[in-house]
Amino acid sequence: MAYPQIERLKEQYRSEEKWYSLRWHYIESCILKAYMDSYKRTGDEADYRFVKLFIDRLYDQSGMIPGIRLDYYSIDQIRMASVLLSLYEVDPDPKYKRVADQLYGQLAFYPRTDSGNFWHKQDYPHQVWLDGLYMGQPFYVEYVKQFIGTRDYSDTIAQFANISRHLYNRENRLFYHAYDESRSIFWADKETGRSPQVWARAVGWLAMALVDVLELLAGEPADTGPLQEQLLEVIEGMLPYQHSSGMWYQVVDRGASPGNYLEASGTLMLAFAILKGVRLSLLPSHWAVRGQAAFDGTASHYLREEQGEVLLGGICKGAGLGRNPDSGIVRDGSYEYYVYNEKVADNNGHGVAALLLAYNEICRALLPDAR
Repeated sequence: MAYPQIERLKEQYRSEEKWYSLRWHYIESCILKAYMDSYKRTGDEADYRFVKLFIDRLYDQSGMIPGIRLDYYSIDQIRMASVLLSLYEVDPDPKYKRVADQLYGQLAFYPRTDSGNFWHKQDYPHQVWLDGLYMGQPFYVEYVKQFIGTRDYSDTIAQFANISRHLYNRENRLFYHAYDESRSIFWADKETGRSPQVWARAVGWLAMALVDVLELLAGEPADTGPLQEQLLEVIEGMLPYQHSSGMWYQVVDRGASPGNYLEASGTLMLAFAILKGVRLSLLPSHWAVRGQAAFDGTASHYLREEQGEVLLGGICKGAGLGRNPDSGIVRDGSYEYYVYNEKVADNNGHGVAALLLAYNEICRALLPDAR
């Protein structure tokens, strides 16, 4: 394989609990998905054992996962349920489906905007963030596909359509991080409800959600045309902002502004979405070079070794909007907030998961006859 550093990072990352936590959390779910996708591609039992052991250790003696709060509505907590469905495919242990059933059941009562989208969290009423499409919709679609007799995907398709309606700016052809339907939160534009910046990782979440959902819907009774058009819209809008290195800036359309930096996780998410979109014939084949450039550019710019350890740098550790319900810190959504107020980290899960997801697509392209 042409990327020995990435192979070493992949092995190191799963071998010790240094860079992630044993918890029910969306960051860890992205890491686990990358390893599960690798297992499905290669059959490497070490990848599968890592995922299974991680999930199994989250259960208590009663067969429940204490880290899940069914009385609390957060779309972030839904993301990990996709890993349960992947494990259930390989090992139909009823404990995996039991928890998946509970989280699917929560969606029936989940608070929504008037136009029908899941709120990001109950702490953020009336708000929809691009992140939330990746957190909730792939699980929603996969559960319906596997377990619901009447396979109706119109709710998911409508929620994506609302994203284009509320978060797409036709003037610069970019998607913004979030909107508040009520226009009452301080960061929301009083006319559009949108937050003020285009954050690379937020667009990456949306792009990944679209390619994963479209893959799940292949052959299903659903009109996927609008989703395919939206995927084209997302990527086509981002390509003019791709830096000569292949990467994208933290704040996408302000590359020349002081403090802005080329950000790893958002770039790698877009690399994954482009490469997978091309593989699934959802995107023009000649765009593969743009996805490859994003991947290689990030590896060249930010992948390094220190004291025998492979590190991926340039990763925005986290970003949000409004008052953080855990820390109380207020995130104002300004340009300065995104570039100065959030830490830039090494080997943070947002970036490593995206690196490994994109790497799976690179390997598929190099070895098209693999699983």
